[in-house]
Order: sequence, then C-alpha cells, then structure tokens
Amino acid sequence: MPQSTLDFREYMERAPGNMDYDKRLRHYFPTPDFMPVFISERAEGYLSQLTALAVSGENQSIPGLMGATPSFDILPAPERRVDSNTLQLLLKCMREGLSIETHYQSLSSPIPTWRRIAPHSLASDGLRWHVRAYCYTKEDFRDFVLGRIMDLRDEQVSNISATADAEWNEIVKVTIAPNPSLTADQHKIIERDYSMVQGQAEISVRKSLLFYLKRRLGIEDGIEKSPAAQQVVITKVVSAKGMP
Repeated sequence: MPQSTLDFREYMERAPGNMDYDKRLRHYFPTPDFMPVFISERAEGYLSQLTALAVSGENQSIPGLMGATPSFDILPAPERRVDSNTLQLLLKCMREGLSIETHYQSLSSPIPTWRRIAPHSLASDGLRWHVRAYCYTKEDFRDFVLGRIMDLRDEQVSNISATADAEWNEIVKVTIAPNPSLTADQHKIIERDYSMVQGQAEISVRKSLLFYLKRRLGIEDGIEKSPAAQQVVITKVVSAKGMP
C-alpha cells in the first residue's frame, strides 16, 4: 500500500491531469482528457497485448494494466514441429560461423537427402520458421523449413558470409493498392482496412521474404482470383536501403 501510494503520486507528476482521486470511493479514475503517456494509444498496441495474453494462456477477462479485458479468443495456428536440438545446433553454427550437413526432406524430392548448408539467420512467414542458409548442393542461398530437417551432422568451419546473401540483405518497398475490380465503396473499405494513403500503402520487407508476403496477401503469380479472394494487388516493388 505505501509503495502504491508513491507510484500513483509519481504518475500524477509525470502525467498531470490524467487522473483524479475520489476520496469517497478511495479510487483513482482517468479524467475525460486522459492521454496515454507510457504506452501507445494505437489500437494495434492494445490488440497485441491481447495476443500476448492468449499465447500465455490467459485469454479471459482479468484486471490489470490493460483494465478489465473483454471476452476474446484467437484462432490457433496448427503447431509446426521444431526439434529443440536441431535449433540449438543451427544457432551454434550461426554464432560460430560453421557449416553443417542436413538431412532434409524437400517437397520437390521424394526422399530426404543429405546436403551441406551454412546457416546465418532465422525467418518466420507467420506460420512456420525457416533457417536462411547457403546450400552447397544448389550453390545458392535458400530457405529451409525447420520442421523438415530430419537430422544434422558433421560441423565444419564455413567460408560463407551472410553478407553474400544479396536477397536477404536487400530491402524492397512493396506498394499495395485495392484490387481494381472492386467497387468504389469496396475500394474505400480496403483503403481503410490497410491504412492506405491516397489509395496505396507501402510495406518494407527483405527481398528473400517477398514470396511469403505475397502468399499472406493472397497474391499468387499467374493465378487469377476473384476480387473477394484477392482484395489487394501489388503495384510496385522498388529496392530500398539495405538492413543489417
């Protein structure tokens, strides 16, 4: 109780006018002019906290810094298996600059094959995790789904640097717009939904992740979909400044 009194006093000094104290109820209340000082007032900030609660298994109405949360739920994603030993070995290779032989089951091959890779980064497409690595067999940088790595063996010093992965290090700005086949009113709601300005929005993404961005947006090259299924289109992709 003494500490909470000090905390409220300090808060009122840092955020004057944000709350009042009701002596009869012995309760602090936000004022009509309340403006967040320590957290964002954007809706995305609140919704991300709900997501964090769901991940922790606390998706129920509970009092706390967020106030009494409403009843909510989040559609669970299918669990994608990642072996902890596999992850630890790959992380070791990344930290120590090693290559390693990987027993990998590609969907383009009927059986798993051994191939040497030099991993340098991890990437998620929102549903599953990949390791970004140089493949000595294909002589190119590629993405390998962590759950499809069957086994690992034979660590060796690698002569491959992550700086050589041009697509990973290049950032592209992707401009999206409503599907031209939508009606004028549908255009407006898509613009609102994607926070577009003057009918377009920009998304910065690593070039190596562009494929996954298209898939998330429902855009498949060479496949025509109905406007309801493909609500946005990509109008421009330009290179931006690289990211470390």
